[in-house]
Order: sequence, then C-alpha cells, then structure tokens
Amino acid sequence: MLMAAALGVGPALALMFWTLRNFTYPKVERPFFDDRKLFLMLAVGMVFGVIIYVVQSYFDLGFLLFALLFAVMEELIKFVFLNIPRFQRKLDTSFYGYSLGLGIGSTMAFGAVFITLQQSEGLGLDGWIIAFILAIQLVLLHSSTGAMIGTGVARGEVWGYFAQAGLLHIGVNLLMAVPLNYGSGLEGWAGLILATLLVVYYYRQVHRNLLPAMVRDATARMKGAKG
Repeated sequence: MLMAAALGVGPALALMFWTLRNFTYPKVERPFFDDRKLFLMLAVGMVFGVIIYVVQSYFDLGFLLFALLFAVMEELIKFVFLNIPRFQRKLDTSFYGYSLGLGIGSTMAFGAVFITLQQSEGLGLDGWIIAFILAIQLVLLHSSTGAMIGTGVARGEVWGYFAQAGLLHIGVNLLMAVPLNYGSGLEGWAGLILATLLVVYYYRQVHRNLLPAMVRDATARMKGAKG
C-alpha cells in the first residue's frame, strides 16, 4: 500500500513542481495562480479520483462500451466542476484544471497500482514495470485533460477543448483495452506502450505550449489594456 501511494502521489507532486515552477514565485513576482486554491483543487481531485476508481472497479474496461463511457464520464466530471461561475474566463482556471486532474490521476493511480501489485505478486519484474507505467500514465492523462478543459473554460471555448480532452481519453482507454483483453502478451505490451506514448506527447504539449500560451495571451491583453 505504501508503494502504491508513493507511485500514485509522488509523480503527481513532482509533475506539479516541474510544470508550474515557472509560473509562481520566485520565478515571477506575481504568481499566475493562488497556491492555496491550487492545493485545494488537488485535494478535491483526489476525492473525485477515489470515487471514480471505486465505481469503475465494478466494470470491465476491457469491454469497449465501458471504456468509452468511462472516458467521457471522467472528463464530464472535470468539465462540470470547472464550469462553475467562479472559474469562467479566468486565466488561473487553466492551472486549477491541471491541479484537479493531477489529484484525480494520483488517487486513480494509487488504486490501479495497488491492484496490479496484488495480482502480480510473485511474477517479478513485469508486475513492477506495469505498475509504474500505469501510475505515470494515469497522472499524465488526467492532468493533461484537466489543463485542456480548464483552458477551454478560461478562454470561453469550452466545447472544443472538452472534445479534445475526451478524444484523448477515449484513445487511451481503447488502447488500454488491448492489454486488459490480451494480458501481458505482445499485443498487451503494445497497447500499454502506445497508450503511454500518447499521454506523454499530450502532456508535453500542455507543459511546453498550452499553459505558456495562456500566460502569454493574458500578458499581451494586460499590456494592450494599459496601452
């Protein structure tokens, strides 16, 4: 259980520091978000993650219909929560959506790793590798989609960004249906690796393009208003 917690929460906190360090003190004089709200959103996301994982555990995600339904449902939870009036058309909503996703991903990763290690007991290195990949994959997936949806809310373009987040999640779930159906054979490893590469690519886009672009746009608007 301690190892599952470390693999779930550890990557989430490390990614939060790595991605957000350039948007807060001491890198900038005026942070682009409130640290207290950021960690509150992380905590809220953790609660959502527990609920989602418990409900999801009653269904076989290897069945494509369930894989599709849960991908959409999980993004709808982020979408509905981030669309409350206090978050609409505000720059920091991108960061709070990111933090919400990190929280969801961390507790879902905890559950997935715990179950994987239990089921893989005695199987050696393969079980640990799968557990580690699952943890990283879930944290990257939910933080990326949270940031996308948060950015859509901040820009007033909610449906386009929600669709992008939903399609990413659907793609990952469809790829992950392969190892769920074929186990740890060649097909299973191919699905697991492709799903992980997909979320790594999208997280890179969030880290290098999406969040910095939001800050640049907001800074340009502020300069234009002053001018």
